[in-house]
Parts: sequence; C-alpha cells; structure tokens
Amino acid sequence: MEGELFYKTAFCSKYESLLCLCVQSLDAWRNLREEIANSGLKSKEAGDELVRLQADYAKAYSRLERHKDDCELCHFVSKISGRSEASLSVAVMDKKHSA
Repeated sequence: MEGELFYKTAFCSKYESLLCLCVQSLDAWRNLREEIANSGLKSKEAGDELVRLQADYAKAYSRLERHKDDCELCHFVSKISGRSEASLSVAVMDKKHSA
C-alpha cells in the first residue's frame, strides 16, 4: 500500500498540500470539539469558534474535491492504481497520521 501512496503524492504535490490542509482543519475542529465536550463549556464564544473551524474544514475539503475533479493527473493516477479518489484520500490521511 505504501508504494501506491508514494506515486499518488509524488506526482501531484498540489493534491498532497490540499489534503494536508484539509486534515489540519479537520483535526483543529475535532480537537476543539473534544476539548469543549470534556470541559462542559457552553459559551457563545466557544460555539462561534466551532462554527468557524467547521467552515474552515468545509472550505479546505471543497478545495480538495474541486482539485480532484479538475486535475487530469489525479484522475490518471487513480485509474492506474485501480482505486477511487476517496480511498486514496483516506489512505494518504492514514499515512500522515501514522507518521
């Protein structure tokens, strides 16, 4: 599986950078949600920050999806690997988290 990840990220650095931004945004949103849940904090400021982080993640994910739709290289690599773009995203994110 690692070989499959290598050529996906090696050929399209834009995909990898967008995916990293997406993962960072998701992690920030999850971490704050967890922190708020554990502390029992229910302030308007905390809710506003969660909404902002959720919007950041939605924007990052949207950029990643648009890139996958528009990038011929990403389509080509997905076809020759026999995997869907979604499964490649999950695999790259798993690799990033384990590193």
